[in-house]
Amino acid sequence: MEPGILAWLGFGWWSLGSAIQWTSAALARSPRQTLAASHTPRDFSIVAPMAGVEDATADYVLVLRRLAEAGAEVLICVARDDDPAVAPTIRIWPEAQILVGTDDTFNPKMNNVRKGLEAASREVVALCDAGIQLSLEELTRAAAPLAAGTGLVLALKAADAPQNFAAEIERAYIDGHQAKFLFAADRLGLAVASGGVTIMTRDTLQRIGNWRGFNRWIADDYSVVRSVRELGLPTSLGAVMPRLPLGERSWSTVWRRQVRWARTRLRLPVWPLVLWEPAIGWAATGAAGVAALVCSGANGGLVVGALLLHTLAWLLAEKWFMTGRGLPFGMRGATAALVRELLAPVLIVSALSGRAIQWRGTDLGGQWRDRRGPAEDSSKNTESGKPT
Repeated sequence: MEPGILAWLGFGWWSLGSAIQWTSAALARSPRQTLAASHTPRDFSIVAPMAGVEDATADYVLVLRRLAEAGAEVLICVARDDDPAVAPTIRIWPEAQILVGTDDTFNPKMNNVRKGLEAASREVVALCDAGIQLSLEELTRAAAPLAAGTGLVLALKAADAPQNFAAEIERAYIDGHQAKFLFAADRLGLAVASGGVTIMTRDTLQRIGNWRGFNRWIADDYSVVRSVRELGLPTSLGAVMPRLPLGERSWSTVWRRQVRWARTRLRLPVWPLVLWEPAIGWAATGAAGVAALVCSGANGGLVVGALLLHTLAWLLAEKWFMTGRGLPFGMRGATAALVRELLAPVLIVSALSGRAIQWRGTDLGGQWRDRRGPAEDSSKNTESGKPT
């Protein structure tokens, strides 16, 4: 049968999705060439927000303690004296410098972080997501581009040590999907933002209005990247990926987090890319290829064989990226990647079906909608900077 227009459209869709998969893997798999580390531990102020006992794991507190013992200024931030993170932190590290206080902006995370950013006194300030296993060598390597005029460096976290399949799926989202596309976009010179370790000089932090530079959009990581770029300074992703141990995860926790991130990105100027992602994923492009073959009159055996080859090529591209970054990708990882791809249309429908963005018991989306004025106008800070 002569291929018709629908068949050619299907082949084109499949070809485009496959090309994007392999091109993004090629762009993302090799770290940028960076300068040698030029900072010492005493150059760093590390702002480490915590909220709840799950943030104060023994491994994480010991990481912060080792950085402090090497000479860095480590400022742990909690909202209240009785936060469950305080007791285990002090038990492991009695000399820890813990700042207590909160603000009243729309963003609970930045309400906690503000006092730490204001108290930071060293040349370089690093805002660290809870739980990240950040070594001194990783910190200094990640900060190296600052010496060449880069305004901000983001060290993306690498999900590590999943202990059940739900955690494996979360790793598939963080490593195989998000990191791949972010690194690829960064290599193309695009401004990208994500969680991990945010590093900039104290001078740049002051030029963007300190904490105000993080509170201009609903996502603090996107806000700070835009704020720094508006100064005319470049931003980039770091050459290292500090590990974030996952342990065990419940499926509901993993899914809610992905829906929250998707809904957050839909509130940002990058929202068209969020809607585009499912269309270029494994499931949609595979379906387009299968439809093209059927419209062309291919028999069942050829269709099944083509779908298997499509799946194998897709997974090989992801493995190629992962191994380039020193990330594991075995059979469990491949299975989790396919589950992630199958769920891509469901995820976008779930994200579009509501406006609530739940973060630790707070509807961040509602706070953003209902705020009375720009977040940077808020000046209240109860108990801010009180040590405990």
